[in-house]
Amino acid sequence: MTFRILSILFFVLLFKSSFCQEKINVFTIGDSTMANKKAEVFPETGWGQVLYQFFDDQVVVHNHAMNGRSSKSFIDEGRWQVVLDSLQKGDYVFIQFGHNDQKIQSPERYTEPFGGYTENLTKYITESRDKGAIPVLFTSIARRKFNEKGKLEDTHGDYPAAMRKLARKMDVPLVDLQKSTGKLVQSLGDEKSKSLYLWTEANDRFPEGRKDNSHLCVDGARKFASLAVQELKKLPVGLAKHVVEKQKVVGLDNWFNREYHKKTGQLYHYTWTDTENSGFSQLGDLFKNQGSVLKTIGREPSKAALGYLDVFIIVDPDTTTESKNPNYINPESINSIKNWVSNGGVLLLMANDGPNCEFTHFNQLAETFGFRFVPLTLNPVLNRDWEMGAETNLPDHPLFKGVSKIYMKEVAPVKLSGDARPVLADNGNVYIAETSYGKGKVLAIGDPWLYNEYIGHKLLPESFENNKAAQNLVDYLLSAVKE
Repeated sequence: MTFRILSILFFVLLFKSSFCQEKINVFTIGDSTMANKKAEVFPETGWGQVLYQFFDDQVVVHNHAMNGRSSKSFIDEGRWQVVLDSLQKGDYVFIQFGHNDQKIQSPERYTEPFGGYTENLTKYITESRDKGAIPVLFTSIARRKFNEKGKLEDTHGDYPAAMRKLARKMDVPLVDLQKSTGKLVQSLGDEKSKSLYLWTEANDRFPEGRKDNSHLCVDGARKFASLAVQELKKLPVGLAKHVVEKQKVVGLDNWFNREYHKKTGQLYHYTWTDTENSGFSQLGDLFKNQGSVLKTIGREPSKAALGYLDVFIIVDPDTTTESKNPNYINPESINSIKNWVSNGGVLLLMANDGPNCEFTHFNQLAETFGFRFVPLTLNPVLNRDWEMGAETNLPDHPLFKGVSKIYMKEVAPVKLSGDARPVLADNGNVYIAETSYGKGKVLAIGDPWLYNEYIGHKLLPESFENNKAAQNLVDYLLSAVKE
C-alpha cells in the first residue's frame, strides 16, 4: 500500500512539473530611452515598455528604467537596491546606461567612461551574480544625428566602448544596441528615420510639437525592442529560446462594460478573468494560444490607452440597471477610437438584446463606421429549445470556415449604412457586419455571442460549432492587423 501511495505521489509531482512551469523574470534598469512613459506624453515610448511583446508568456518583464537616470544616480537614489532585493536565482537583469552618464554639467549623474561608469556597471554585474541572477549589458540606442553628408554620427563617446570592454573582461552577454539601432537609422536616412523618434505635431500639451531625436515613438520602440531580442537570440543565454515574433495585443473594454457581482463585489461579466458562464476567459485563451497578449482596458479609451493595442473589443455597454453610474461612450472616446481604427486598429463591437444593452451612446460610436444596433430581441430561445437559436445558412466567409451550425440567442439586428456590409443575415436581419475604415477594420455583432457559456459546450449540444466559430473569429481579427 505504501509503495502504491508513493507511486501516485511521484506521478502527481511529475505531472505538475510538466505543466506548471515557473515564470522567468526579466528586470530592466536604465534611462528614459528604456523607461515606461506616462499617458500624457504619448506617443513617447521606451523600448523596455514594449519588450514584453517579444517574449512568450513564460517571461515577465519588470521595467525599472527611469527618465534622466545614469548608472550613478540609479544607485544613489536607491533604485538599484529595490531591484536587487527582488532578484532570485535564474532572473535576468538587462542593463542600459550611458545617455545621462555623459552629462558633465550634472555632477549627480556624470561618470567617466572608464572610471565611475565602468565601476557602476561592475557593481550591477557582481551583485546580480551574487543573487544567482544573469546580467546582460545593452549599449545605448542610437541618437538620430546626421551630418551634412547624410551619415549618422556617434554621440555616445567612449561609453559603448567601455561597456564592450567590460563585457569581455567579465564574460557578460552583450547586446550592442548602439550598432544595431544605428544601422537601422542609417538605412532609413535622415528624413525617414524621424518615424522612429518623437517627432509629433503641435497639440495642447506641446503647442510647438516635438522634434526629439533621442526618445522613441511607439513604432520606434517596438522596432528597437525587436532588434534587442534578435541580438539576444544569438547569445548563449537560456532566455533566448523564449524570444518570439511581436505578439499582438488584444484589449477588452472594462470601462463602458463594468459590472460588479452582487455577491462577491468583484468585476465580472464579459471579462478575461471571469471563468464562469458569463465570462470571456475561454475566448481569451484562444487569443493566447495564437500568441497574443491580453489587456484589460479599465479606463476611458484615450489615444494613449489604445496606442499599444492591435485589437480592441467593446461588449454590451452598461445600462443603469447594471451599473448605478454607467460610463457612457462620449465624443472624446469616439474620436480616440475612430482615429485608432483609421491608423490600423481592428475593432470588434458586440451589442446585446434590447433590454440588456445601452444603445444610445453605443450607437453614436457604431454609426461612425456605418452600423446601428436596433434594440430588438431576435432568435428568442424558450427553456432549452436550442434549435430556436440555430443558424445554419452560413455564408462563405472566414468566420464560418468549416462551420455548418452556430448558436446565436437573443440578438440585436444591425442596420447598415455607408460602406458597411453584411456578413451573416437571417430573414432579412443582419446579425454580423463589417467594414474597412482607413487602414483598419471594424466588425459588429448583435450579441456577446462567444462568451464561456456558448464556447465550451457546457450547455450547448455538440451539434453546434461555436467553438470552431470562436477560433475563426480570433484568427480573423488577428489576421486583419497590419504589421
